[in-house]
Amino acid sequence: MTIVAFFDLDYTLLNASSGMIYVKESIKRRRVPLWFISYLTLNHRLGRANFGETHARLITKVGRQGFREAGQFFAERITPRVLSHLTEPGLAKIKWHQDQGHRVVIISASIEEIVKPVAEQLGLGPDYLCTRLAVEDDRYLGRLIGPECYGAGKVHWARQWLAENKLDFPAAIGYVYTDSSSDLPLLELAQHPVAVNPSRKLAKIAAERGWAVERFY
Repeated sequence: MTIVAFFDLDYTLLNASSGMIYVKESIKRRRVPLWFISYLTLNHRLGRANFGETHARLITKVGRQGFREAGQFFAERITPRVLSHLTEPGLAKIKWHQDQGHRVVIISASIEEIVKPVAEQLGLGPDYLCTRLAVEDDRYLGRLIGPECYGAGKVHWARQWLAENKLDFPAAIGYVYTDSSSDLPLLELAQHPVAVNPSRKLAKIAAERGWAVERFY
């Protein structure tokens, strides 16, 4: 049976937040004003918008000149910086799984414009799951395609990916690597849940449940 290893991106394969890289570069390049970032952050913290809705609102400013033009911005300004934060232990772990014949999939709350180039760089092709932004006629619509790839949303996308690849759910979920307790719904389905550079809350849960803990940086 095919075994799948799911890897989170931020603070797991990366030693940084891809979202923060994206936001800081967008402000620096004057694609979005600081007040708008503050407004989105406050709305998110007050529970008025979830993670995915915040992404969808942000891209309407960052990508206001169109999907293709925004793609050039991500390729030139975001992707190189994100790739520079990949960690050697994380890359080594991916290689170990590939050597075992396992299928490696990135699963991240970040948007496809960030996650897809990482998967391509790692030779994973289409094996990535992420938050997807709706686009029509070269224009971002300010909404998502399906649920955000965050929390229980990661289970939704993992289930769909497994079905598309004719793999059993949840039996094929061999490993899940993540730093955050928000990924608990997916971790609980894994044969081998692994807390990587864990947050304080996830470290506590991992200790209580006897889960493996690893450091990638």
